[in-house]
Amino acid sequence: MNNLHTTLRIVMCDANREELERYKKICQEICEAASVKAVINAFSDSQALLFEMNDQAFSSRVRLMIIDPDGGCEAAASRLRKEGYGGVILYLSRSTKKEYYQQAFNANALNYVEKGDMKRFAEVFKEALRAARQLDSQHIMVSNAGEYRQIYIHDIYYFETTTNHMVCVWHAEGKFTFQSSLFYLENRLREHGFFRAHRSYLIALDAVRRISYDEVTLSNGRSIPLARGAYAMLKRIMADGGSLSRIVI
Repeated sequence: MNNLHTTLRIVMCDANREELERYKKICQEICEAASVKAVINAFSDSQALLFEMNDQAFSSRVRLMIIDPDGGCEAAASRLRKEGYGGVILYLSRSTKKEYYQQAFNANALNYVEKGDMKRFAEVFKEALRAARQLDSQHIMVSNAGEYRQIYIHDIYYFETTTNHMVCVWHAEGKFTFQSSLFYLENRLREHGFFRAHRSYLIALDAVRRISYDEVTLSNGRSIPLARGAYAMLKRIMADGGSLSRIVI
């Protein structure tokens, strides 16, 4: 099933190929030690990186970028930020040029690490990993027939089964149909506040506005049927979560 991506994608750009491979190996070792499943794409040419980032399927999945500004790679970070890239950026370089520090600041980089200080790099990279994983936990990536959507979990109202192995997600910016199952989504999103209201519906608890014995009304105005026995369970969950004051029974 290629629609909900859980692997962390990391991009590195460094004109020095030898150092690029050295730090890529270090990053891989840190990820393995932290039990983080990651794919690291390394580029020694910023133009090659920018070309790849034009591909929505690639760019929308990148959560962490490690950039050495020497050799023109700083252009990639600044351009991608201007185009709306919301992932983590980390600068890694032997250069101490003030303009590079300014560029890191302008690109809202997490940090600037000088090469050679392996202890500090390891500490900062672990911090970057945590930030990237936190970012990844806040949204889902879904796809269908080569079309991709990055949808923030807090923007989702509900998921609805449409046909066999197809699910429609209704969210703040519209809807999108993709290949999946409610069983898979329920297990993936349970800790993010989603409830199986019906065999065909998975709803966001934050979107609940009114509960009756046979249906629940969401904040987008849609009424979702409640399965037999789901009313009492949903009412108890909302009460335990401290959100009952928003609910009219």
